[in-house]
Amino acid sequence: MITKTKNYIQTHKKISIGGGVIILIALYFILSGGNNKAETLTAERGSVVEQVILTGKVTPADEVNLAFDRSGKVSGTYAKIGDEVYVGQTLVTLDASEVSADYAKAQANVATEQARLDELKRGSRPEEIAISESEVTNAQTALANAEDKLRTSLYEAYSKSDDAVHNTIDQLFSNPRSSNPQISIQINDTQLKNDINNLRYQAETLLTTWDQNPKSTSRETIVDISSKLNMVKMFADKVAGAVNALSSNSSISATTVDSYKAGVSSARTNLISAQNAISTAEEKLNTSKSVLLIAQKNLTLKKVGTSAEEIRAQEARVLQYDAQVQAVGAQLGKMTLRSPLAGIVTKQDAKRGEIVSVGTPVVSVISNNNLEIEANVSEISVGKVQIGNPVAITMDAFPRKTFNGTVTYIEPAETLIDGVVNFKITIAFSEKYPELKTGLSTNLEIKTAEKMDVVKIASYAVTTREGKSYVTKKEGNKNREVEVTTGFRGSDGFVEVLTGLTSGDIVVLTGVKK
Repeated sequence: MITKTKNYIQTHKKISIGGGVIILIALYFILSGGNNKAETLTAERGSVVEQVILTGKVTPADEVNLAFDRSGKVSGTYAKIGDEVYVGQTLVTLDASEVSADYAKAQANVATEQARLDELKRGSRPEEIAISESEVTNAQTALANAEDKLRTSLYEAYSKSDDAVHNTIDQLFSNPRSSNPQISIQINDTQLKNDINNLRYQAETLLTTWDQNPKSTSRETIVDISSKLNMVKMFADKVAGAVNALSSNSSISATTVDSYKAGVSSARTNLISAQNAISTAEEKLNTSKSVLLIAQKNLTLKKVGTSAEEIRAQEARVLQYDAQVQAVGAQLGKMTLRSPLAGIVTKQDAKRGEIVSVGTPVVSVISNNNLEIEANVSEISVGKVQIGNPVAITMDAFPRKTFNGTVTYIEPAETLIDGVVNFKITIAFSEKYPELKTGLSTNLEIKTAEKMDVVKIASYAVTTREGKSYVTKKEGNKNREVEVTTGFRGSDGFVEVLTGLTSGDIVVLTGVKK
């Protein structure tokens, strides 16, 4: 697309088809020598046209180079160079197995959260309420059993303490239930002996005041009985220390010593078992209370229904997971190149199995119907060209046809061509021409201005002296030079005459002779 030289443009401003013929005829008369007979022209009413003559090239109105915004392995190509494609047609795809799995997972998450939201909005069904009521009943039963178990453990704590003291350890004492019990076995440690005697007295007092069948399972009751049990256990431990130090002699046989040791050991084991039973039963009771409380709260929630806050929170979760689906879906969509326009593939560099890089164009598409012309206008003529100017278009490929177009764009920045300032313009065809193809060279006649229905005459018929214009007007058999006022001067070789001539006046070309 090049602009013709200044001389070419200026010459073509002065030459139209009709004007050119007139000039050639005049030159013929001058060069032929002639017979001194003056030639004439007739002033006529018509149009004076200004044109800018250019050359240009047909280009596609739309052209795109497509690239992936992420790297990956090409899994398929679906169009080759020269293929016609439609808008949205798949051209190249990347391996999307990993992204597809993420997309399926995101969709499943949305479905799960949506189901939960639907459930919250629906509220509890009668069957669910019945299940919760059953859970409460079971928890109440478990709590009652735990309380019974704890009562049994508290009762057994007394019975095992009583058995340990009265049935097992008392055989080692004289007057065990008196105010001054005395252990009867040999104990060399005086302090230990005194401690045992004192503890036996305290144990008697404790067993006398002990509630043998406690009704309460309160924390206070548990602490009280556990304290008593621990005191008996301490007494048994002291006695075990004395018995374990005992050895047979002339006054006590080994069999007796062994029976003492076995009896005290069994008593201590029973006391430890009672302590563990109370601890376990209390823990079970606390757990049962917690389970019952949770079951009761769940039943209450199911009967009351879901709160608005819970529904809004779940709706937010659905939106959150839905956004993940959209994000992964967008990534999945980027694994496919689709044609954004209907046209023809002009480049296809993707090959199945190869790795493509981010931003590297692999496919190019041009529009096959929307064609336009690009041309360059010199700085001398660009001021005359305006958007909307009509254009007559001819091409060497179609010598007998003239196409119509319109100037649609003038680039604001200059383009240097061989050091000469030019401005790129775009010309759109007035209609679709299926026979046209990109790359064709064009000859352009841009009509930049036109004055219609004016008196005009060939511009070479006007002479100028001292800033005034004159023509030689034929009046009958005489010729008279008259001053004229000229107006708009066209590039077609004609000039508008404002005053001095009217349509039909004959003008003598005095400077042109045969």
